[in-house]
Amino acid sequence: MSIPSGIEVFNEWLSHEGSKSWDPLDTSPDGNYEKVWLAWLYHLSGEQPSQESAAQAKRSPTLANKPWNEAEAVDVQSFLRIREGQRAHHHPDRQISPVTRRRYWRLLERIYDHALEHGWVQANPATGLEPMERPPSEDGKGHCLPPLLWKALPRQFPQADGYQNARDRAIVLLLYEMALAPEEVRALLWKDLRSSESVVWDGNTQEPDDQEQGAASNTLRYLHIDGGRAAQQRLLEVSPNVAKALRAWRGFSRAQRGASVVDGEHMVFYSRRGGPLSIRMLFHVASQIIQRAHEAQPENGQKFPLQRVGPQVLRNTAIVQWLRAGVPELEVIARIGVDSTRALRHLQHYL
Repeated sequence: MSIPSGIEVFNEWLSHEGSKSWDPLDTSPDGNYEKVWLAWLYHLSGEQPSQESAAQAKRSPTLANKPWNEAEAVDVQSFLRIREGQRAHHHPDRQISPVTRRRYWRLLERIYDHALEHGWVQANPATGLEPMERPPSEDGKGHCLPPLLWKALPRQFPQADGYQNARDRAIVLLLYEMALAPEEVRALLWKDLRSSESVVWDGNTQEPDDQEQGAASNTLRYLHIDGGRAAQQRLLEVSPNVAKALRAWRGFSRAQRGASVVDGEHMVFYSRRGGPLSIRMLFHVASQIIQRAHEAQPENGQKFPLQRVGPQVLRNTAIVQWLRAGVPELEVIARIGVDSTRALRHLQHYL
């Protein structure tokens, strides 16, 4: 049996995962999985990866002195060991954390499981670690922003004064005001913007900014969320603030890419290449706003260290704000597209 190279097995696994009809992986070129896998191959070779060597590795069919398919549990254990000053493989500007170690371990486990199914390895080295040697799982609790930081965020939202700023403002308002899930933001289509429950919003007709919501048949009033589960199928009312941001983004998008990108089946948000917006870019939009707001807080105020800075923390915090304001749990779960109040348990420690 022919054993694929380390690069080939990764590409085959990524293609397989990205083609799933349910919960597919983000296979965009700027994804982080490849960086971690290349670091693993270099670890097996005993070398330290560099930007130049990583580029060479992608062109070369072989890399490690110790073949990837001969890796053992002790190699995984060594790869995951935290060393002083060690940086994350997927973000060299960040220090590696226990959560990051857990995610690296899960990536190795999944790739080797795939190889095991094809008969390319006899055992999965990642599952060979003793339970005490495995990176601890996350605590299962959702993370939220402190109340003062949450209130300060809108001061950092970009104004809709250009292509990128208009896009980023629309994205962050969907997270901040409507608590959409990150994947719902990425999957949103223009046909999901509605002027009524069944009528798609016609963005070609001019709407005055001061027009009252619902005053005209063409006003953007709802978002239709088309999720995979029944609870995710829902119609959400759009605030004038969100509607204005989406109208502005549509105008800049149309001017930049043409009328065809703002109609029907086309995605509301997309990458520079025109494909789906990557989860990495969504994380960047959310994190830069949170970090700016955090840096702007006075040092002598209630400035807590940041635990999470991505889009999910915005969704979590919006949910907690609703619950604190007295919105009934049943209404909250209807808004966020889950079918049971059990889905709120990971946020109970904030209430």
